[in-house]
Amino acid sequence: MAVVYQHRRLDTNEIFYIGIGKLMKRAYSKYHRNKWWKNIVNKHDYKVEILYENVTWEEACNIEINLIKEYGRK
Repeated sequence: MAVVYQHRRLDTNEIFYIGIGKLMKRAYSKYHRNKWWKNIVNKHDYKVEILYENVTWEEACNIEINLIKEYGRK
């Protein structure tokens, strides 16, 4: 099973990251993030929003791909 989540900037309320994980704790983890993500979090802080829980890994991958297409990449 998997979880799909998004991170939203607190200053602009903009979604800046869509992710998936096998465990819920991945959505809240600050480890193994890229420099761009860390810069945003250090400057503006963020909130985690869980979008889907208990979906298969394949479903989570498809959801993530579609959400990234919708919101775009930076």
